[in-house]
Amino acid sequence: MLRDVLLDIVKHTHSLGFIQAVKLENTDDGTMVEAMDEERTVVLKGKLNNKLEEVPGLIGMGRLSVLKGYLDYEGYGKDGANIKVVTSTRDGKDVAEELKFATQSGYSSSYRFMVSSLIEEQLKTIKFKGVEWDITVQPTAQNLKDLAYFNSIMGGFEPTFVAKTDGDTLKFYIGDGANDRTEMPFASNVQGKLTKGWAWPLAQVLGILKLSDTSQATMSFSDQGAMQIAIDSGIGKYEYILPARSQ
Repeated sequence: MLRDVLLDIVKHTHSLGFIQAVKLENTDDGTMVEAMDEERTVVLKGKLNNKLEEVPGLIGMGRLSVLKGYLDYEGYGKDGANIKVVTSTRDGKDVAEELKFATQSGYSSSYRFMVSSLIEEQLKTIKFKGVEWDITVQPTAQNLKDLAYFNSIMGGFEPTFVAKTDGDTLKFYIGDGANDRTEMPFASNVQGKLTKGWAWPLAQVLGILKLSDTSQATMSFSDQGAMQIAIDSGIGKYEYILPARSQ
C-alpha cells in the first residue's frame, strides 16, 4: 500500500521533470499533496483517496530521484520486503524522520525526509483564491498525440500556446503573426467562451496531460487567466493549476 502510494506521488511530480519537492500533510480531511516548480508556473494541489495513516502530521520529500530509485528497486517490491516510516518524538509529537526500505535477504536503504525549516522555505503553501471555470473539456488520446506532434515541430521556437474559442470550438494556437503558426481545433460543442488570448507553457501542459495514460484528465480554463488540469489516478486526485502568461 505505502509503496503504491509513493510510486503514484512520484509519478505525478518528479516524472514531470520540473517539480523537485513535495509536501504531504495529514489533516482532518485526509492526506493532502502539495508541490510546485521553482518558477511557480505550475502549482499542484492534491488529495489521496485514502488517508495515509503512516504519516504523522507534515513531511517534505526532496531529492525525489533518490526516492524513485529506491521504489523502483526490484527487491523492495517483492513479497517479504518492508517499507516503513521511521518516527521520533519531539516536544511530545511524533515526527517523521525517514523511510526505511528492507528486504528479507538483508538489503536496506534509508530515505531522509526534509527538515521542517526547509519544508516551510521551499514548499510554502500557495493560496489559490479560486476562479469560475469558463470551459471544461476532456482531452482525447488523439488530442494528446496531435499536441505532442506539433510540440515536437514548434516547441523549440514557440514555448507557449494560446487557448481561445471560435464559436463553440475550443482552439489552440501555436505561434502567431508573421511567424510559423499552427491552429488546432481541440474540442467541439463546448459551453462557454475564452476571448482574452492567454498563453500557457506547451511542454509543461503536455507533460501533465501525458500522466493520464491510465486515467481520465479534465482541462478547465478561466478567462481570468488560469488553467487547471485534474487527474484521478485511482490512488489520488491531482489538480495542477497554471497561471496564464500574457501573449
